[in-house]
Amino acid sequence: MNIVEFTRPAFVKKIKSKDKYKAIEELARTFEGSGMVSDIDAVIDALKERESIMSTGIGYGIAIPHARLASIKNMMFAVGISKKGIEYDSIDNNPVHLVILVLAGEKQHKDYLKLLSSIMTVLKKEKVKERIIASESAEEVIDILGGQ
Repeated sequence: MNIVEFTRPAFVKKIKSKDKYKAIEELARTFEGSGMVSDIDAVIDALKERESIMSTGIGYGIAIPHARLASIKNMMFAVGISKKGIEYDSIDNNPVHLVILVLAGEKQHKDYLKLLSSIMTVLKKEKVKERIIASESAEEVIDILGGQ
C-alpha cells in the first residue's frame, strides 16, 4: 500500500496548538473545502470523543487520532507537525511532535487497519520520522512518505 495515495500537501500542517484537542481540531480542519468531508464538525466531535476514551498518543513522539464515520467515502489522512511538542497524555508521557489523523468510512474496516499499519511501518523508522518533523514544506513531507 502506497500511503501517499491517501493524503495530499493540503492535508499537511504545522500545528500551533499545544493542547491535544485543539491540535486535533486544527489538523482536522485541513480537510475543510476539500470535498472529502461533508460535516467537519461531526468529524472533529468523533475524533475528540475517541480521544477522551483513550489517548491516541502511542509514544515515540507520535499520535494517531482516528475515526470511522458513515459520512466519509474515501480513506484519508492528515499530517500535523509540532516542533515544540504537544502535551498528549501519550503512553510514554512524552510530548507529541507528529500527529497523523486518519479518517475512513464505517465499512472500510480492513482497509483502514491496513492503512494504519502501513503508516506505522513508515513512522517507526526513526530517521523518516525525524525528516518529517524537520521538513520545510508539505510537498517535502509527501516526498518523504512516498519514498518508503
